[in-house]
Amino acid sequence: MRLRRFFKKVPEQLQLHRRVGRNVVLSNSSLEDFVSIGDDCFLHNVKVDSFTYLSSRVTVMNTQIGKSCSIAQGTLIGGGMHPSKIFVSTNPVFYSTEKQCTETFADKMYFEETGRCLIGNDVWIGANAVIMDNINISDGVIIGAGSIVTKDVPSYAIVVGNPARFLRYRFEKKYIDFLLDFQWWNKDIKWLKENFKDFHDIEAFYAKYGHK
Repeated sequence: MRLRRFFKKVPEQLQLHRRVGRNVVLSNSSLEDFVSIGDDCFLHNVKVDSFTYLSSRVTVMNTQIGKSCSIAQGTLIGGGMHPSKIFVSTNPVFYSTEKQCTETFADKMYFEETGRCLIGNDVWIGANAVIMDNINISDGVIIGAGSIVTKDVPSYAIVVGNPARFLRYRFEKKYIDFLLDFQWWNKDIKWLKENFKDFHDIEAFYAKYGHK
């Protein structure tokens, strides 16, 4: 379903805080307010939460994306799976009824082709990163450009490479524990607007809010 066609059916007051680029396809997906989708994106069975943006040429399937995420161009999340151990062939004509190549020999589904991904809040995914199926990316994570993520990533970790490896945490533990408890991404827009300058320094932010 073309996303532009979808939005023509949505009441005008619900369109005020969403931006959608050209050639975007939305299938069984939903966008919260203050979401931007760049050109040539494809979303299937995806929920995108507030203040998150996807740059151009992003493909996402079977995924829930949290608030305030930044997803760069060329990213692939949950692209599907093929068998690699027992099955003689990786071609879905032998195990899937989806008819990816217009035909199938299978009488039922013999292999689970898709998983489910979960992207937390305040996650930054660099250009051309790949997130494999059934991966959980926790809050505050940074994924380096070109990384291929094959396992879950803990909160506020930075991972890079192919396969992605842990590089370091963004902050020391006391700040991470505080941020996970404080959950600033769940504050209302009025609070965020009034206090946006506090976000420019983690030490000052912690000093102001860490003991309340």
